[in-house]
Amino acid sequence: MSYIIKTTSEGLIYVKASNIINVKKPNSIEGAKVLGKPLVINVNHIGFLSFNMDGNVTFFMASGFEISVNILYEEAEEAFNNAKANVEKIIR
Repeated sequence: MSYIIKTTSEGLIYVKASNIINVKKPNSIEGAKVLGKPLVINVNHIGFLSFNMDGNVTFFMASGFEISVNILYEEAEEAFNNAKANVEKIIR
């Protein structure tokens, strides 16, 4: 893969698996697993973008999941805005 985070014209954000810190739902016993494949995030399911309690950049999903990523906040924000605008772009 030649990208870490990219967006598509369909409003999706692709994040390289090695840059995902964790995917979890608060108050659940176990988090979700990412098995070496890119994680695909539908921008319409993102509630907001911020930092979690550990200080990691995190996509907070409408379903309650938190997707923490090892990228800069500005890159995540750019990906969010590009996906919302349905712009295909490789951020990094």
